[in-house]
Amino acid sequence: MAMRQVKGSRYFVFFSYLLFLLGTPLVSTADEKGTAQTKQRVKPAAVAATKPSKAQAVTPPLVDLSEEAVQTSFDAFTIEWMKKLAGTEEFHRTQGMTVNQAPEGFSAEYTGYLPHRYIVVKKTESKETPYVGILTYFEKTMRCVGKTKEEARKGPFEASDSQQVSEIFRFTKGQWKY
Repeated sequence: MAMRQVKGSRYFVFFSYLLFLLGTPLVSTADEKGTAQTKQRVKPAAVAATKPSKAQAVTPPLVDLSEEAVQTSFDAFTIEWMKKLAGTEEFHRTQGMTVNQAPEGFSAEYTGYLPHRYIVVKKTESKETPYVGILTYFEKTMRCVGKTKEEARKGPFEASDSQQVSEIFRFTKGQWKY
């Protein structure tokens, strides 16, 4: 089960995330000569807004449990997760929109997601769950104001606010689990 955390203040969120990153060790592996190669701790990526097929959603268990292989598999897992969020945004836009009376007329809002993501993989002491992965992305509130409800629902929508969301996933039995 993933844990979800949403914070209100942008500055608090930014500094909390910065402190988290400063306290997170870099993932590194040693090559054959014994020198360490440092991997990036955070990887941003833009993702296309397509819904994955059922076959893509099921990933085979990872046999290689090296940190590098686990990092790569978490990267692929979070790309698929962000594609699911893009599908969720479409649902929010078409069926989850709220319309309220505003001083300017009517305000229509729905929740969307920025495509950028940041990931961190941490080793644990557990044999059953040797790694956890943290996915951080931003939710955005999309808003349109119109003179009538229909006008507000039509758009164009603009991002009016954003919030950082961090989700924690566990790596169990060779797979990332929600």
